[in-house]
Amino acid sequence: MKWLFHGFCVALLMQSAAHAQLTRAIDIRTLPYERSLEKLPVDLTATIGFVESGSTVFVQDVTAGTHLHFKPVRNDLRVGDEVRVKGTTTAGLYFPGVDVSELQILGHTAPPAAVPATYDDLATGRFHYQRVVVEGLGRTLTPLDENRSLLRLAMGSRVIEVRIDSPPESAPAVIDTRLRITALAAGGINDRRQLVFPYLRVTDWSDVVITQKAAAPELLPIISVAALLRFGSADEPHHRTRIRGTILAAFKDGRVFLRDVTPPPPPRDTKKDESPKPLLSPSIAIRLNSSASLRPGEVAEIIGFPVMAGFSASLADAHVLTTEAAEPPAPAAVSLREFQNGSHDADLVQLTPPAVLNDFFRTNDGYELSLTFGGNSIRAFLLQNTIPRFELGSVCQITGICLVESATTDKGFRSEPDRASLLLRSVDDIRVLSTAPFWTARNLVMAIILLGGLVLITLVWITFQRRQITRLERKIVHQATLDERQRIAREFHDTLEQELTGLSLRLDAAATRPLEDKARSLLENSRSLVSRIQSEARNLVSDLRDTEQATTLADALQLLASRAPDGIAIHLDFHPVPPIPSHVTHHLRMIAKEAVTNALKHANASQITLHLSSIPTLITLRIIDNGRGFDPSAETHGKPGHFGCIGIRERCRKIHAEAEWQSQPGQGTSVIVTLPL
Repeated sequence: MKWLFHGFCVALLMQSAAHAQLTRAIDIRTLPYERSLEKLPVDLTATIGFVESGSTVFVQDVTAGTHLHFKPVRNDLRVGDEVRVKGTTTAGLYFPGVDVSELQILGHTAPPAAVPATYDDLATGRFHYQRVVVEGLGRTLTPLDENRSLLRLAMGSRVIEVRIDSPPESAPAVIDTRLRITALAAGGINDRRQLVFPYLRVTDWSDVVITQKAAAPELLPIISVAALLRFGSADEPHHRTRIRGTILAAFKDGRVFLRDVTPPPPPRDTKKDESPKPLLSPSIAIRLNSSASLRPGEVAEIIGFPVMAGFSASLADAHVLTTEAAEPPAPAAVSLREFQNGSHDADLVQLTPPAVLNDFFRTNDGYELSLTFGGNSIRAFLLQNTIPRFELGSVCQITGICLVESATTDKGFRSEPDRASLLLRSVDDIRVLSTAPFWTARNLVMAIILLGGLVLITLVWITFQRRQITRLERKIVHQATLDERQRIAREFHDTLEQELTGLSLRLDAAATRPLEDKARSLLENSRSLVSRIQSEARNLVSDLRDTEQATTLADALQLLASRAPDGIAIHLDFHPVPPIPSHVTHHLRMIAKEAVTNALKHANASQITLHLSSIPTLITLRIIDNGRGFDPSAETHGKPGHFGCIGIRERCRKIHAEAEWQSQPGQGTSVIVTLPL
């Protein structure tokens, strides 16, 4: 009883805990997803930190922050309202919140205290749906939608979006300005309840405080491209930089490539056995935040934020200050090694070795070309929608912007390019030196395929003709055999059978005269012998003239049984057998006929059974009689004037079958023929 009472108390405590109300924001936001679906009761007192709409607000207490949802909507709530909320838990997109059933405004106070946060704090969701304070450098400001702004803020080396519920027209000067922003930490959530990217929500510009104003663009010093992002050049994040150079290429997507006109930096240290390398005017890739009408050859002043892009420094979120007309730039003639070592990254180059155009295909931005320079494969990109009129295999002179696609660290802490490609300004950057010969790899493959097709068609035609010839040969042989059988049948009928008929008539005439008993007996035996010979001759002629070919072995044996002499009973015991060739059927039929003839002629049998059956590996034919029997070992290997058993063995050898005689004197005979399948 004591243990029973203890268990009952534990159950009551567990049930009470299961239905206990959640009173802290931290308990709600850390609730497991499955538990949040149970609609647990909530009684929370907190302060509103951000109002998204009439149906969603974000609140905080001393423990953490969470989100509230209303039905119907409420438009009387403000940031700083202290509220008491009753409702049930809801799963939310990222972590659980509250479906509000009852809300009471307790008063109005200061907004919840904002905590300092780094980009990593925001990316990990540590302060998600809570008020935070961040600091950074304003990079761009654009309209987000009607009456809302999108500010991109550089926080160290990372850039985060700040979405402000006020139009850009009411904003202070935020570009290249150090800012302190109080905002709600939020972000984009996927269907797996994962934070894809963080962003910040701000009610109005009053939450954006300028801590350091930006310098006027025209007062920024012009610096060399080679001096960007060097050690000690500036603190992080980097302010805007002003550069001056010649436009090499400008594309519709805002990419601009510029060759510096300021004095180049001193060359790197060279080894004693090497000659000093010529001074290079470095080039730079620039991404404008708005499209600008620039032409190659113009000298332009551009300001932007220096960032590392791939292998070399670049300018991001840039815009053009001034432009001056000048001569079109000349490409730098470079070898394949110089092209690949990164010294001409973002520069306009012309590869000195000619290239062979191997292939080109459509991409999202235009066309990608596959080129071969002295056995090395290089990609080139042409940004146009129309199909270029290129002939594969052509030898070309290629000019374009060198793009180092990636970098790798080699020995000695030095970064070297992994691979480089070309960005073509237009189709004119490809100058065809010589067209492809006719026997290109593609044409050769097509010729081989065509020749192979002709050979295949020829082989098929030859095979068809051979089959036609084989059919004709079989038809001719069959017709010749039929003609010969009919000729032999005619000869038998016109000669032997007629002579036998004449002999039979003479014997009949002799039998009418008075004769001695011995002579009369001899005469009767002779008449019987002639009759049997006549019957055999007629059967032979019938077989020769019989053009009806039995389709199966069973049909052939049934036809044989139908020709049995009167008074002889032939019993058929047939079981299903698989189809066999016609010549095999003929030999088995003749073997059966010979065995039946022997049983009638020599064994005086009165009852004969033809048995036919099969197993998966062979066919068995049995001819069983009730005759007087004999000794197989002495009588089946041939005797003068007797060749029936020898003929059976010869026919078996032709069809790879085996014959066996089972007999004893006075007990009948069984001839067993087995044919392997």
